[in-house]
Amino acid sequence: MNPTVRSLTSDRRDEALDVTDRAFDDTPRDYFQRHQSADPNWDVSQSLVVDDGGAIVGHLWIADRAMRYGEARVRFGGIADVAVDPAHRGRGHAGRLLDAAVQRMQADDQPLSLLSTGAPEVYAGRGWHPVPTSQLEAEFPSGDIEWAGGYVVRSFEAADLPAVMGIYADIAADRIGPLDRSEAYWLALMDWLPALSRGADVHFDVLVQVRSVVAYAVTELSDDTLTILDGGIQSENLAIPLLNVWRDRAAARGVTRLTGELHPASELFDLLRKRASATLKPTRHYMARLNSLHGALKSVVPEFIRRRRRMAPLPGPAFVLNVDGEAARIETPMVQVVIAEPVGNEPVVELTSGQFLDLYLGLPGGYQALDALDIPPHVDVYLRRLFPNSPFMYWRADRF
Repeated sequence: MNPTVRSLTSDRRDEALDVTDRAFDDTPRDYFQRHQSADPNWDVSQSLVVDDGGAIVGHLWIADRAMRYGEARVRFGGIADVAVDPAHRGRGHAGRLLDAAVQRMQADDQPLSLLSTGAPEVYAGRGWHPVPTSQLEAEFPSGDIEWAGGYVVRSFEAADLPAVMGIYADIAADRIGPLDRSEAYWLALMDWLPALSRGADVHFDVLVQVRSVVAYAVTELSDDTLTILDGGIQSENLAIPLLNVWRDRAAARGVTRLTGELHPASELFDLLRKRASATLKPTRHYMARLNSLHGALKSVVPEFIRRRRRMAPLPGPAFVLNVDGEAARIETPMVQVVIAEPVGNEPVVELTSGQFLDLYLGLPGGYQALDALDIPPHVDVYLRRLFPNSPFMYWRADRF
């Protein structure tokens, strides 16, 4: 019997979880079960499995999530828990799962896909492209860290959630990439994150001033490093009290190293650069895939309109984006943006899916691609207005 990819059913979920347990030596089985079950959008049918001769030998979960894109939201498939039983590797099962996942996402109107991986070559052949991010490397300062009083750091409580969500929304307002987190998702984070790494402690702290929550942070402390998983910190004076608490916790465990994923313009990185000799190193473990050009463009029309109102409300050109053979017409009448089928007489801008994703996600590679093309100046101007460079931001707490 040939291997078959099918949707997982509840009666065989334990078999699928056993496959993930055998495939990932460093991640407890309990994490996979919690991460899936606690997700507010989870359904067992989101998991695909490879059935080979009646035995489940491969597993993949398509998490149903939405990315913040300024004022818009983009639904995407988060590829997670991709596992092949070690005894059945080398037989093309991972490729079968990925091909089926692409078909499922396209059928379910998920125009994008995101994942994080230590083996990008596995996914590159199926259309995923690297999304550059920055890895923080720092050492806790040994001397005193002076700061103004009036702040208290304590553990998160459920009553803090509205304030925390407001801080997150303020930080993510103009960003591309942060997850659109519901109340249920926020509360579920603290169900699965503590199960991710054996022996690590996860802390969800809030910074309080006169009984008001003004900042928050989620960190993971292991025997090797303290890792920033999420940081709702908007100024240096808010970061310093948290840094003191982090250092005391780390010192009690003999840890001096601080890591995380931050963008260079963040207030938190600016503080750590000055106080903890922090540096940022480029990483390429995040990957994105374009499943539908029309779907990706239509999803972000509200943000396109906001950008036009801010920069160029007057009528602009109509032009066509052709991305690996899929074409979409972009019309820019007064204030509005309309996505439609080409009519045959507009200027055409041809991009690969990787170049388009760089442009769409606000990465420098998008402008580099435009610079290399012979585009009518008025079209080039509007492309850059619709797709300004804006650092992609994705917190480690949301990694699959």
